Amino acid sequence: PFSLIEGLAIASYAIGAEKAFIYLRGEYHFLFNLLESVIKQAKDKGFLDNLEIQICEGAGSYVCGEESALMNSIEGRRGEARYRPPFPPSKGLWGKPTIINNVETLMNIPKIILEGARWFNAIGTQKSKGTKVFSVSGDVERPGVYELVMGSPLKELIDIAGAREVKMVQVGGASGHIIPKNMMDILLCYEGVLGSGAVTVFDETRDVIDIVHKDIAFLAEESCGKCTPCREGTHIMAEILERLSQGEGFREDIAALEDLSKAMMAASLCGLGQTAPVPVLDTLKYFRNDYELRIHQSEILRALKAQRLDISN
Repeated sequence: PFSLIEGLAIASYAIGAEKAFIYLRGEYHFLFNLLESVIKQAKDKGFLDNLEIQICEGAGSYVCGEESALMNSIEGRRGEARYRPPFPPSKGLWGKPTIINNVETLMNIPKIILEGARWFNAIGTQKSKGTKVFSVSGDVERPGVYELVMGSPLKELIDIAGAREVKMVQVGGASGHIIPKNMMDILLCYEGVLGSGAVTVFDETRDVIDIVHKDIAFLAEESCGKCTPCREGTHIMAEILERLSQGEGFREDIAALEDLSKAMMAASLCGLGQTAPVPVLDTLKYFRNDYELRIHQSEILRALKAQRLDISN
């Protein structure tokens, strides 16, 4: 935690900021006292004489990971995305210029200051420098947090975590890309696939449509509801996927999912709605047969049901 405070102090000094905020999601309240203690220790040693650091706790809203919704939350307002422009560097918290960075970014700063830019640029790929922290969960023997050099193959990460009989891997959380087992050599970097660092492994026993349905249902629940494409799109997607998972799909469902995805990615206000269709489109690309098979099964079930009704009548 001291690296975070040091990076925050350096970044604030660089831009002339006198106040900084650490946004702590409600689920991580157990870290609050630790952060307060670290800030106090740094202040007592005289390292924060010109900087006030305030910890702001959220209420658990997923969308508050988006920078403009995060600012609303800090200001005590409803956590929902803002229209942009203006962007935070010109008009952010309480209308003042604001710079927002990820904790991981800030924690890289002290080491770069010590070792220099050349040292940092020597790590990773041409466009993706340094290392990345990944949280690996799902069907693995050793779930946990791992740090790899940018540009490492996805296979290296899941092998470290003890993945077996992999069917697919989702990289980047609920709205992250779905990578099929024959693409495990893809690189973890901006040129390949990256996202937030959350990696979930699914083995051969998992159902593709069930997984995507749970992703979209979660995103529909977490949508702030401010913009129509995200608010309505995620719920309609969830309804279609629920029908498919229950054997009540129709041929038109695939085209509907594709059309909804295009509209949401083009017209949603923030990253939640813009990236929500990613797992849908990826599975339609790599596992389209699963969707077509489920629709075919649905047609058979409807035919059998109609046949039973005819017999009973």
